[in-house]
Amino acid sequence: MKYWFDLIIKSQGARLYIGALLAFITALSGVALLMLSGWFITATAITGIAISAGLVLVLDMYMPGSGIRFFALSRTVGRYVERIYNHDTILRLISIFRLRLFKTLSSLPIEQLRSTSDSEWLSRLTADLDALDSILLRYIIPPLVAALLVLALTFFLSFIWFELAMYLGSFMLLCLILSIRITTSRTKQYSMLTGRLLNESRADIIEHLKGSFELQSYGLMEHHEEKVVSRLNDFYEAQAALNSHINNIQFLLDLVLALVMLALIIVGLLALDSGLIDGPIMVMLVMMFVGASEILQSFPSQFSAWGKTDFSANRLTSLANTLDYKSEASLKHIDAIDVEIVGNINVAVSLKKPLSFKLTKHDLLNVRGRSGSGKSTLASLLIGAEQTGEHNKVIINNDLMLNRVSADHWYTHIAYLEQSNSILAGTLGYNLALGVEAISEEKIWSVLKMVELDEWANALPQGLNSWLGETGGKVSGGQARRICFARLLLREPELVILDEPFNGIDHEMAARIWVNILPWISSRMTVLLTHERPDYLSSLDQVSEVCLDDE
Repeated sequence: MKYWFDLIIKSQGARLYIGALLAFITALSGVALLMLSGWFITATAITGIAISAGLVLVLDMYMPGSGIRFFALSRTVGRYVERIYNHDTILRLISIFRLRLFKTLSSLPIEQLRSTSDSEWLSRLTADLDALDSILLRYIIPPLVAALLVLALTFFLSFIWFELAMYLGSFMLLCLILSIRITTSRTKQYSMLTGRLLNESRADIIEHLKGSFELQSYGLMEHHEEKVVSRLNDFYEAQAALNSHINNIQFLLDLVLALVMLALIIVGLLALDSGLIDGPIMVMLVMMFVGASEILQSFPSQFSAWGKTDFSANRLTSLANTLDYKSEASLKHIDAIDVEIVGNINVAVSLKKPLSFKLTKHDLLNVRGRSGSGKSTLASLLIGAEQTGEHNKVIINNDLMLNRVSADHWYTHIAYLEQSNSILAGTLGYNLALGVEAISEEKIWSVLKMVELDEWANALPQGLNSWLGETGGKVSGGQARRICFARLLLREPELVILDEPFNGIDHEMAARIWVNILPWISSRMTVLLTHERPDYLSSLDQVSEVCLDDE
């Protein structure tokens, strides 16, 4: 959690102290209002009784009345301003946290991104990120405010009764420290367990919903539900154990504070009897302790989430610290790529024979093979999503190993059209121009014409601004494929990898689109992955070919 504490102080240090000061003013005004009200009510009552008994007493009602109104107003205004200010700080921090994490994600190699499940990323970027709110609102500002409040009250009380101020101030500080220490140590294990089980339960439920159709068709729905229910039961048991520890600590703290308040009342009565203090002062001291106790009593519930926050913070810290995942090697352009595979690409794919080829500018390589022969894995290797292994090599520009090139540099030079279609929730124009800056509408329409989508796009109610639905739910498979193709054509990569580029498109349309995009393809080095040699390649004279099947 230290990483995030340091980031908060570094990025929002000044705002943190201002927010703590506003919270301190609010807390001090609340306790002062309680103290002054107790003193004023008691003094007024004593004065009234004395006058009824025929005694002559003088009580200035205006000064304490003004003080009460002042503290009531300062508490209300302070609370309002403090809430707005500190929540604005939280929003700023969340923005900083998200930018830091998303910057990390964008720089990670695809192999690392794909090694983590979607449900895990969802958990990290939602629940774990939300848990970081607690660092400021639970673990920094409240203890700081409580410590300042105890010191301020001790200083005030020292002018009335120095010895009592020292004892009471020391006790409240000790109570503050011990309540935090005991709560974190006793609840951390169960709090971390609830955080872990909650993430695992979320992943189980997402997996269950994703596979519900197949599970139901095979009659395994109830069987798979047992795993989800079992995990949820473990979570509820851990939550119950956590609540039990919190309740025990809260009871112990309340009991200690109650006993000390009882002792304070007894000491106050003895002091009153001996004439050390008067009745209104005694009531004021009791009210002061009541106000301070209300703040101290909140710490067990606040710090009970320490373990869960620590669990989430550590998971995000491991992600944020991977910015330098690879040694940086700059890459200005790609002139040549040498690929040499003499061993297995990975555990699942074993090539029938060694594979070796070289690509230079304007080269087109057709890699053929049946499903499972290693085509898509080869593509993953070229884009850096697959480790090359001990004996396999991908060399850029004759002297630079691909695994030494940073992901940021490499991805700016390549484009990959994989077999699945990735349509994002957004408009047609958003899906096409994604990540491309300063692109003209004329360019977009020319690319749509190349993939024969211009008439369809023009007929849409809002043209390029038409919503495609969640994950492209409003387009057919063939249209989605051509949208992905158009998205690729709007970029200027040096290496293009096309994995079954015309999936879901009939042969005649595929041949026409190929003719349209051939000038764009010919100006780059291209790797074309297909099951068999496509007919549209027959018109080309210079096409390198590699077959991954047995021959």
